[in-house]
Amino acid sequence: MPIFESTGTNDPLGLWTSAPQTEAVHFGIGEEPDSPPQGEPVFRVNLPNSGEAAGDAFDSSEAYFERVNAALEDVPARLDTLVSRMQARQATGDSVSFDVASLEGEPGPEGDLLLLLEDASRPEVVDAGAGMVHFGIEEPISQAWQEAKARFDALLEQINREVLHFAWVETKVDGQIIARSEVDWSGDATTLWAETVSQEQKSLHHRALTVAARSRNMKLRLFVTVAGGAAKVTTLMAAGTPVLALPAVYQYVMSIVKQVRQLQGVS
Repeated sequence: MPIFESTGTNDPLGLWTSAPQTEAVHFGIGEEPDSPPQGEPVFRVNLPNSGEAAGDAFDSSEAYFERVNAALEDVPARLDTLVSRMQARQATGDSVSFDVASLEGEPGPEGDLLLLLEDASRPEVVDAGAGMVHFGIEEPISQAWQEAKARFDALLEQINREVLHFAWVETKVDGQIIARSEVDWSGDATTLWAETVSQEQKSLHHRALTVAARSRNMKLRLFVTVAGGAAKVTTLMAAGTPVLALPAVYQYVMSIVKQVRQLQGVS
């Protein structure tokens, strides 16, 4: 069983594993609900009985957050470098925007980003048989761009859901639930404790709350990073707006996050 599970929300950053809704355990304290209200994101932390192993799990998650934070901090500088490099190439050519030939020598996430930006800035006219159907600047037809847009739209939906709803955070130790909290966006929490909970277990649940809060904040920071990056790279597009660049930059940032995740796995 994964240590970090989430229900009702996806984690593009890769720390939480999506899990189906399960029945919550009733604590037998007053009239507390047996399950979260409809629509509330649920975060469940399943810890081993060993306090040392449980601490190691949280240490690993914190190290991952630091690496993702560092990667997101580096995105604006990477994009500034890319834009400067591409503008220098454009200055030596006849076109004010890049073309396929100018993309050569841009490997990895930067090369993929430029290809998506080209897709988004090149309207197409498609012969639909019965007539000509024009896909204007508002509707790029590249499948790769559309897939990136769907993933970006999913991120916006997740952020909206988590802003509008409280989060339900549960901690289990050796399969037994020890605490359950309802947390608002600011981090304020109302917690129910199992009767036999120890101080060490309370500390573990507080760490679980921290991980859940940081996860929600990281999604918001991810969006801000993508929005700022889209404004930077729009100058490279033959036509278009930062709105059209958002899916491309989101895929670019997620490619970088994927590299961080792989490094975390190796570590």
